[in-house]
Amino acid sequence: MKASRVAVIGGGIGGLTAAGLLAKEGHAVTLFEGGPSLGGKAQAVTVEGLTLDTGPTLLTLPALVRSTFEQLGALDLLPPFTELEPQCTYHFADGCGFTAYKDLERMAESAAELRPIERKGVHSFYAEAAAIWRAAGEPYLEAPFEGMAGFMARVARRGIGAMLAGMKLDTLHTLAAKHFQTHHLRQYVGRFATYAGGSPYASSAAFALIPHIEHAYGVHHVRGGIGALVEALGQAVRRLGVTVHLETRARFERVSGGYRVDPAGEVFDSVVVNADPLASLRRESEPLSLSGFVLLLEAEGRPAVPHHAVMFGGDYRKEFDELFAGQLAADPTVYVCNPSATDPGMAPLGRTGLFVMVNAPAMPLEEGRAEQARRDWESSAERVREQMFEKLMRHYPALKGRVRVVGQRSPVDLAARGAPGGSIYGFLPHGRFGPFRRPRIRGGTPGLFFAGGGTHPGGGVPLVMLSGRFAAQLASAHLREGV
Repeated sequence: MKASRVAVIGGGIGGLTAAGLLAKEGHAVTLFEGGPSLGGKAQAVTVEGLTLDTGPTLLTLPALVRSTFEQLGALDLLPPFTELEPQCTYHFADGCGFTAYKDLERMAESAAELRPIERKGVHSFYAEAAAIWRAAGEPYLEAPFEGMAGFMARVARRGIGAMLAGMKLDTLHTLAAKHFQTHHLRQYVGRFATYAGGSPYASSAAFALIPHIEHAYGVHHVRGGIGALVEALGQAVRRLGVTVHLETRARFERVSGGYRVDPAGEVFDSVVVNADPLASLRRESEPLSLSGFVLLLEAEGRPAVPHHAVMFGGDYRKEFDELFAGQLAADPTVYVCNPSATDPGMAPLGRTGLFVMVNAPAMPLEEGRAEQARRDWESSAERVREQMFEKLMRHYPALKGRVRVVGQRSPVDLAARGAPGGSIYGFLPHGRFGPFRRPRIRGGTPGLFFAGGGTHPGGGVPLVMLSGRFAAQLASAHLREGV
């Protein structure tokens, strides 16, 4: 194939993947990143020897990640993974608990402690989640989404049963209520809608493919954190000859012969944009997915906090009603990640680093309202911190008097990194067909493509990596055949 010039705008995981694969094909690739470091939302910080991710904190679909590094000729750079078992500990407002395991029988035993009938519910729910994966998940991830016709053709190859299963999907909450009697396990299932920044009461039951993926392929920790994976990806693309410009906010416009990219002032044959696509597609008026507020904590010693834990609020429906009304939750669900429980090297001896997060509403995009929202966070942050500490200390009393804040991230910080309104995933995939309205990888003009969590197939490290693979695939076809 004739070598062409490709600009990649944005150095998140999707952009890095696309850049590396295009460079491996022999194209001259230049990557422009507006921030001081690569990774996009997948950032990590080191504070006084503590290393903590500030974005994604876990990895699923490890084979997809390994195969991407293999395509890049960079398996030697890939950090090792550790599969977690148990996967996550759940605490509920009434004092009950539940533990998710990859081992389905162990998970069923934990569920039966809530109510014996829930043992059966675990098996029936995961059987239906596996069917949803086969009927909708595999076809959705098999190729770039270019329209319903191509997607339905991939579904049809799996039989009429798959097509009928897809037509029957309701909300994720409805699916959870079908299989589980207790609100505890309905909350557990509903939480997976937040992986896309949505509400379980409005998101498609198709999101049940996420707990299926965690059960079937495991939940993994990357040694050194997701930040170590980003570092390895950055090394891989540089080794392939990608020219990387940091702290360079690039703009592009369609011109004769391709795309002019400034401030380089050069014309490229194709552009891959690793940034939220809604504004570029003039869809910025659409509702946004959730944002989040994160505390980074240092704890003395090595308290018995699991690698992943979730502490639910008492009224899940009210929590999402508040969030999507633009309000902070009165009783928020709190997530905590303790990476040194698995990877002691992420914290010095005798210390522990904790990532603690609550969901938050995205901020408005209109400048006047956005400025007011930024000011509001200055006063809201203290109240949210108090809520997070109260819940953390209630469930893990060994932390009392042993914790200090070493950093925080609010929707204001996410917005400063380019996330619209601080929304983590941008597009909000509510509704039965919500995932199919997600912005496509192919842009509106020839040679323009998108990558990242805001486009197909969605958020999370492996899916963002897959978006980069799809973007490179489509860009290669365009450069080769003009399509």
